[in-house]
Amino acid sequence: MDIEVIRIAKKMDKMAQKKNGAGALDLLKELRNIPMTLELLQSTRIGMSVNAIRKQSTDDEVTSLAKSLIKSWKKLLGNCFDFHY
Repeated sequence: MDIEVIRIAKKMDKMAQKKNGAGALDLLKELRNIPMTLELLQSTRIGMSVNAIRKQSTDDEVTSLAKSLIKSWKKLLGNCFDFHY
């Protein structure tokens, strides 16, 4: 699973560098179907790649899905800091 996320991150990084978001929606849809863990987020830094695509995209569907993914991943981050006494 790490390899798949890394592959997607590399493609997104190239898209962001070239300012060409063609295919970003398909990659985001792939990511949506991958069960994400905190370790996977940290080791792949996929959130940075998704956020870069979100910022430069003019496609509403791309920005919406990117925001949704980032929001769900932030919940993962928040859950790791919840302390139960």
